[in-house]
Amino acid sequence: MRAKFGLDTSCLVALLAEWHPRHKLTMSGYEERLAAGQRVVIAAHALLETFAVLTRLPGPVRTTPRTAEEILRLNFRERAEICRLEADDCWEALGSLARAGIGGGRLYDAVIALATHRAGASVLLTWNTKDMILVAPPGLEIREP
Repeated sequence: MRAKFGLDTSCLVALLAEWHPRHKLTMSGYEERLAAGQRVVIAAHALLETFAVLTRLPGPVRTTPRTAEEILRLNFRERAEICRLEADDCWEALGSLARAGIGGGRLYDAVIALATHRAGASVLLTWNTKDMILVAPPGLEIREP
């Protein structure tokens, strides 16, 4: 079985947007893992959030919805495993965050981390390590590309 790694929204946007200041670093880390035979896993929430980000950016870097969909499909339809949480996983995530006193938008980080982990990834690449570490399930390594 091939090793799996995940990408969160911060890495997906940086990977796809050549103008992004972290594009080259993200691309390098991504390609290095693919060259090593690892398989990419993307949580459905991160895929959808990436579409939302790309289509709401300010003027000159905003992508049209059609172009954003095409870019995502071209880069990940065949190459990535898209994963999601089941109903019980959602309740587990809510309970875990509630017990830890964590609310707000970190829920979405937790959903991405948990779905990625449930899909068998051992590492999640993110530019948001500070927040992601707080919500990642045990056994999921959080790293920058």
